[in-house]
Amino acid sequence: TYAFSQGFLAKRLVQLWGKEGKAFVIMACCAALGAGRYIAYYTESLLVIYATFFFIINALGTMNTVITADTGAIAPSNEVGGLFGMLATSESAAGMVGPFLGGLISHYLGKDAPLVAVVGVYGFLFAFISWGYQRHVISANNDDSKDKGSKSDRKEVKKSI
Repeated sequence: TYAFSQGFLAKRLVQLWGKEGKAFVIMACCAALGAGRYIAYYTESLLVIYATFFFIINALGTMNTVITADTGAIAPSNEVGGLFGMLATSESAAGMVGPFLGGLISHYLGKDAPLVAVVGVYGFLFAFISWGYQRHVISANNDDSKDKGSKSDRKEVKKSI
């Protein structure tokens, strides 16, 4: 499901909404993630949990793909590998630390506190994306005059000419 969202769904949604709609796609994913976590937490039906996690996994894969593609497009070419490494490291670290923090939050603040924290983070991301993604990330991708190489890259090009 995650591979489907990254290889097919993200591309189709961006094509449907266009470059200007990428922020909307990410905000829709944040809303689906928050709603899905809430539904999965409070339902007692295993079928509903599986169906909900189908949407959660697709939303997460789509959101990660769009954000990674956009940030990779604005990074200088000599820094893209490091950027992708940092993104992968952050995702892996969150997967290791998240359950520990969830257990800690649950122990000290109550059994519903991890849900409130996760949905709160998705709410913050929704607000943050609506505030600045179009202005700072998408507009940077659309700026054809920006230089994607470092100063040393430019010096090498000048020397070869």
